[in-house]
Amino acid sequence: MEREEVFELVKNCYNGEPATCIAACPFHLDVKSVLKKIYKGRLEAAQQEMHKTLPFPAMICEICPAPCEEYCQRSTVLHEETISIRMSAQACMQAKEKKERQSYKLPPLPQRAVVVGAGPVGLACALYLSRKRYPVVVFDKNKVWGGSICTHQRFPVYEAEFAKKFESLDVDFRFGEEITDLYQLDEFDVIFIATGKNGENFGLLDSCDTELGTTEIKNVFLGGELLGMSCVEGMAHASMAAKAIESYIQTGSAEHANIQWEKMDCKKNAPHHNVEPAPHIVPAGDVYSVEEAQAEAGRCMQCDCEECMKDCSLLAKYKKKPPRIAIDVAQDGMTRNSVSSACITRETWSCNLCGHCADVCGENVNIGDVFELSRKDRVKSGNYPPAFHGYWLKEMEQAVSESGLMRPAPGETGCDYVFFPGCRLGASNPDYVLASYDALLKQYKKTGVILDCCGIPALWAGEEGRFSEHVERLRKSWEELGKPVVIYACTSCRRTFARFLPEVSLISLYELLEKENMPSVGGTFSIFDSCSAYGMGEVREAVRKLADKAGCETTDYESNGKCCGFGGHIQLANPEFYDEVAMERIEESDFPYLVYCVNCREVFQSHGKASKHILDMVFGLEEKPLTSLEEKRNNNLQVKQTLMENYWAEKFDPEKEEWDDLQIEIPADVLVDMERALIPAGDVKKTIWLNEKNCEGYENEVGEVVCRMVGEYLTCWVRYKKENEIYYIQEVYSHRMHIREDEI
Repeated sequence: MEREEVFELVKNCYNGEPATCIAACPFHLDVKSVLKKIYKGRLEAAQQEMHKTLPFPAMICEICPAPCEEYCQRSTVLHEETISIRMSAQACMQAKEKKERQSYKLPPLPQRAVVVGAGPVGLACALYLSRKRYPVVVFDKNKVWGGSICTHQRFPVYEAEFAKKFESLDVDFRFGEEITDLYQLDEFDVIFIATGKNGENFGLLDSCDTELGTTEIKNVFLGGELLGMSCVEGMAHASMAAKAIESYIQTGSAEHANIQWEKMDCKKNAPHHNVEPAPHIVPAGDVYSVEEAQAEAGRCMQCDCEECMKDCSLLAKYKKKPPRIAIDVAQDGMTRNSVSSACITRETWSCNLCGHCADVCGENVNIGDVFELSRKDRVKSGNYPPAFHGYWLKEMEQAVSESGLMRPAPGETGCDYVFFPGCRLGASNPDYVLASYDALLKQYKKTGVILDCCGIPALWAGEEGRFSEHVERLRKSWEELGKPVVIYACTSCRRTFARFLPEVSLISLYELLEKENMPSVGGTFSIFDSCSAYGMGEVREAVRKLADKAGCETTDYESNGKCCGFGGHIQLANPEFYDEVAMERIEESDFPYLVYCVNCREVFQSHGKASKHILDMVFGLEEKPLTSLEEKRNNNLQVKQTLMENYWAEKFDPEKEEWDDLQIEIPADVLVDMERALIPAGDVKKTIWLNEKNCEGYENEVGEVVCRMVGEYLTCWVRYKKENEIYYIQEVYSHRMHIREDEI
């Protein structure tokens, strides 16, 4: 995996980027942080932040034209009066003097810098460089510092701030000395010229790069009003020039200083939903009091885009921003850490891959794409936990092989339509597939059938090679049938087809069932639209019409594309989070859910939420309890067997395993644990059968047999008692460890 490949996926995310006010500030002062501190009464902390970013904060808070206020989103987005940022900061600086941190005299660096001009810009550059331990000499032809600011009525206040800033720094001021030729400065390593508007530029103005201040002479830099900047812009530029100077001293090139500067550019407005109006605070006098400044600072909305962080259960839980996730994923991809020491293993395999983050993101950033890429990369490198998806891949293989079927329309060699119910519809209830196919044939006689999986378990597992092979096989099956329109029942299948087989024409089963005569069921339901159905208006509308025909009242609840918890097959990777997501969805409505995704129905049923599938209503089917893992396998086989016999007069007898006839009794609580751990009853039978055959287990002190079966990805343990050829199961569990049995 290339780092660029990961970062490309999140490049448009501006979560955590500077707000518009910060980007507009010449100094890129963290305006949000300062206002938040002022609002909370932490004035010294706010002062400290301003001292850290601004060379002379007291002066700047008074003379700055406040371009930040022009970009305040209270004004530009909500069309209210802008926040008085400058006046709030000014009141903070005037409130009480910040306690200066104790300064330490550190040894100076050997390189010497000279500044020509002791105006605000030259002083700012001298301040930045001296803080970096470079000895600085400042020349000015005038006998005082201040330059163009000397005539300001509050210059005595500003002069006091200058003196305080430089009192402990290694800066030599040489007033009344004019520099007329750069040869006078040959003893210095770097030169910064800030001689003010129309000041001496020593013939270097035309060659100056105004962004960095560099000139044709590598160690000479220009800045400030000499370059046509205002006083405030010049002081901000001095910060950049000082970084360029330091870069030149350290590397011989000033260009490296440009990297950080480019990152500080954000002109995007954050989303603002249901924000209460906040009237502008009008000062009682000429300036704000501290109390007025606090109230005005409280109007700050702390603008940042957190749509995905608020709406995605995973991002809300881990509180890790998309750019940070991309960094961690790239780091894991480059270092190839072990599963246990990788940065983001658990989170990678906990994503539902539902795409909801992209749905709510104005920039369409899909963090699921990052996790999908990470899963693929880990599988390629062999650095992944196969147990997380082992069961689902095995289930997919069963759907493809022993339960798979492809047939044209009965009595035909091809078909105009082909019913693709997916691998789990019939597993949940065989009648869902059988009744649907019968209804379709009545409307469209040339309808074939494909019993298969769309391949999404392999995609979610990161098994890119297996998935690609599967998709190619589906394409060939579709072509063999004459490229019919595919009738899908599962919206996840539709998404997979649309993404990887875009040439296939698709239509929803539920759109075609609208013509069916339906029994009146009644009742009040909330329709839960599966996450994969987001944006599929025709499917959602068709389901609502079917519910209306069944005499159901539906609430105005909207699931808004949020996943029930099934997506991404996270159940083993993060069972606690899986339960959290399921319960979040369940608690969103007090009414029973009406669903058209069997996975959603299964999740809700297993967590105690009453729910019905829309096909129960269409065909008047009796509600069935939660289907076990073993029943799902058998149901799929039953669907295949029934279809082959009823429509093509073909015999199909599923192959039996040697352990299938074992009689076992599983208590309800043990079965619940098995289902959560994704251990089907067939695996329990096989474990017992192998033990009875090989006698590798042992009998404990109460006469129970304890045995195990080492599988491809899990070791299954069973504790049982045998009475009259019936095996009474006491406990079933599994683990992912491989226990070595070498002789010591």
